Amino acid sequence: MNADSADMTPDTTPDARSHHDAKTETTMNPNTHPETASGTNSGCGPGEDAPGPLPSFGPLSLDGVTLIRRGLTLVTDLSVTVEPGQTLAVTGPSGAGKTTLLRAISGLSPVDAGAVSRPDGKLSQVFQEPRLLPWYSAHRNISLVLDGPTPDLLAVHWLERVGLASAGHLPPARMSGGMRQRVAIARALACSPSLLLVDEPFSALDRPLAAALRADLMALLAEEDVITIWITHDPAEAEEVSHLHLRLDGPPGTWALSA
Repeated sequence: MNADSADMTPDTTPDARSHHDAKTETTMNPNTHPETASGTNSGCGPGEDAPGPLPSFGPLSLDGVTLIRRGLTLVTDLSVTVEPGQTLAVTGPSGAGKTTLLRAISGLSPVDAGAVSRPDGKLSQVFQEPRLLPWYSAHRNISLVLDGPTPDLLAVHWLERVGLASAGHLPPARMSGGMRQRVAIARALACSPSLLLVDEPFSALDRPLAAALRADLMALLAEEDVITIWITHDPAEAEEVSHLHLRLDGPPGTWALSA
């Protein structure tokens, strides 16, 4: 896929590839399976045994969660369980509490009542901005967050899975917006997280590219036993990506959950 070719920024370094070569982008390949870590959640390197699904680390459970910020009740008595392999989409207008809920799920923000039970294992996030380190290549941005015996090989593997096999040497400045977000997705999934937080990752991209990347990410997630919390303003996107849809679009403190 080269839907974001118009978004490319030409490179001016003396040893740069041509504008066309440096910006070529293909589709993610969700059918390429990573070799899994060998039985622990602390390493991200390929295992020595035959590939297979990662061990399940249990569900994400919110039990009677209430969130109050600056005197405003955002959510009252929210209870929901998300199983491994499922995606919970959260929609609502700005200020409804989507980001606050995401922070509570991640453990970065306290709840005012109730409890959040997170799965064992690792947590990863895909932000609205890719947040890549500008002085490192795409490959290095991924391998830096990996432990285990072979982080470089795993980084190569995930670049292949997101369609950037030939772009691992490029720094962020030589990548399009879509390419940078693909690297961010690869970085988030390379550590085999048990919980993935997705915060409107395609909102800064044009609609055709956003739709293509969304479909690619969904295909990748279908191959992973990861719990995903997907924040979006778009109810149609929420219905497309989710197994469960939490709406925060009613009066303050209220919510609605549908499957």
